Amino acid sequence: AIVLCIRQQQEIPKMDATVVAVASDGDDGDRRRPLLQTGNEILPYPESPSRPQPAGADAKPEQQKPQRVASLDVFRGLTVAMMILVDDAGGAWPGINHAPWFGVTVADFVMPAFLFIIGVSAALVFKKTPNKIATTKKAAFRAIKLFILGVILQGGYIHGRHKLTYGVDLDHIRLLGVLQRIAIGYFLAAISEIWLVNNTSVDSPVSFVKKYFVEWIMAIMISALYIGLVFGLYVPNWEFTVQTSNSTFSNPSNGVGIKTIQCGLRGSLGPPCNAVGFVDRVLLGESHLYKNPVYKRTKVLI
Repeated sequence: AIVLCIRQQQEIPKMDATVVAVASDGDDGDRRRPLLQTGNEILPYPESPSRPQPAGADAKPEQQKPQRVASLDVFRGLTVAMMILVDDAGGAWPGINHAPWFGVTVADFVMPAFLFIIGVSAALVFKKTPNKIATTKKAAFRAIKLFILGVILQGGYIHGRHKLTYGVDLDHIRLLGVLQRIAIGYFLAAISEIWLVNNTSVDSPVSFVKKYFVEWIMAIMISALYIGLVFGLYVPNWEFTVQTSNSTFSNPSNGVGIKTIQCGLRGSLGPPCNAVGFVDRVLLGESHLYKNPVYKRTKVLI
């Protein structure tokens, strides 16, 4: 039998008691032993449903969700709304469609806005990185997922509908669409934020420059390389194939024609002879480039 003797005072929540346990088969008083010394308090469990931590165990702090930046979320929503608007109504209103080549319209701000968003997000997410290698792997995994999603959504060239050869034409799939380029930009921004930023507290303009000094040097070097290639790279003549139809009523035939673009210059900013297109043709191949630009939806009056 177990007997608990509790001595309480009325109208006082604190319980001052001596608990004595009797464990015996008979009336042997020598087996009595006190469980609590006189004067010790018996405190009730907290009202939380979780079980109390044992003595000496460190309670784990609750993980708080990172706070959202409301201004960045609003800007992201406005950018998505602008993207939907220019994609659906760009053909009806040329003023909001992509510029044919020179110039700028509302549609031309969509992709730079997304690049700005991922740059700010990378700076906020990777502000404190205790494990740089693990953070780099996480950023690379996200970039790879976004790149693959872009290839699936914007690769194009689905052929053989309602036939046994239905599928994606790997010989003409678009390798670098909008999402793929955003994935590359995100990865470069994340790497620079993880590895190139100094762990210096910013309390003055001088400390701000010291914290992001290496990033600024890398940005200036990349910009200088791009400008140097655009205005200094020699673009030779190049050829491309087009489908021709030299058919007559008696002899129908479809063939492939070859056209030559006369370039042989440097620093051209026009569509056929710019250095960016030349690099794309060399690295990716002409068959993997985008052949249906959005500005074709708009009729340009000459």
